[in-house]
Amino acid sequence: MQCPKCLKEQSSETRCDICGIIFEKYHQRANSGEIYVPKPAGGTSGRHNLLIWGAVAVIICSATFFFGFAPAKSRPATQTSMPEPVRVTSRTGDAASYDSIKDKLQTSFPAKNKIEEARNATVYIETSWGTSGSGFFIDSKGYIVTNAHVVKVEREDIEKATTVREEIRSIIADESNYLKKLKDTPEYYRNTSYRQQVDEKEKIHKEHLDKYEQLTELIEKAGSGTTNQIKVTLIDGSELPVMSIQCSLKNDLALLKVGGRDLPYIKTEDPKKLLQSQKLYTVGNPSGLKFTVTSGIFSGWQDINGVKVLQTDASINPGNSGGPLLSEDGKVVGVNTAILKSAQGIGFALPINYVSEEFAGYIN
Repeated sequence: MQCPKCLKEQSSETRCDICGIIFEKYHQRANSGEIYVPKPAGGTSGRHNLLIWGAVAVIICSATFFFGFAPAKSRPATQTSMPEPVRVTSRTGDAASYDSIKDKLQTSFPAKNKIEEARNATVYIETSWGTSGSGFFIDSKGYIVTNAHVVKVEREDIEKATTVREEIRSIIADESNYLKKLKDTPEYYRNTSYRQQVDEKEKIHKEHLDKYEQLTELIEKAGSGTTNQIKVTLIDGSELPVMSIQCSLKNDLALLKVGGRDLPYIKTEDPKKLLQSQKLYTVGNPSGLKFTVTSGIFSGWQDINGVKVLQTDASINPGNSGGPLLSEDGKVVGVNTAILKSAQGIGFALPINYVSEEFAGYIN
């Protein structure tokens, strides 16, 4: 039979083997209303029901805690009929999730003329070894033109960094031996002032260790040629992941491929049609002043070390390298590449047709 109190099956008809009640006395108290008698419901005990409701309460409380106090990025997106605001983020790859990056940039930075349209198609490029410059989209598929020296570290720079690292390694070894001797003295355990001085030396030692690790990482990344050492930033501050890098063997040119859909790009114009005194514009990131526009004129053609280049008096400063040289129609005629150090107001750009010739296998 079933115990009327704990609802467990019993072999005895007088006393419960589990909870120990005497059935006759229990029924008498139940009939008088002195106690409440639980009734079976589909074979689920009262204890089991209590556990279920307890688990539900825990889940509800946990969910409230998680969604109420977790960082915003962990919360699920709320559906709304209102248009989503354009996001500005510095996390790599976020911009690539948009269906149209061109529309995204046009929303946050509306272009009112052809030069501003070209500005939206210009990017800021940084590398893990400290170099930076400009670049621009040459088509809607994600190909970016820039200078090779912007994205490629020179061998002599790696050698200099390696020399400095070895000097730091020698200093670290000397410091380690010296600190060990200082700590081995009884004075280190008896004299607080002495111990504090040793601790200060240890801090300096730790700074040298950190510097050594930074240089090691820098050298390894510079020699690896991997794409994760390059950061491409759009005008709204969002970033795109770099998928591949191609460097020219002839000229100071490089072609990057980034992720993303429907990208803004600058159309090309034949630089051979340029006339002297024709107005030209540059877009770039000179000295950290991002997405700056300057203007000048076409000064003529020059031959620099056997390479035919465009000469202009439009300002081309460090950080402009790799950016576009534009006609008044906002079309790119050249890739800004260098300034003449011995003179002021003289800049050079590689003709854009060099890009189409050298990277014909990648871009139209």
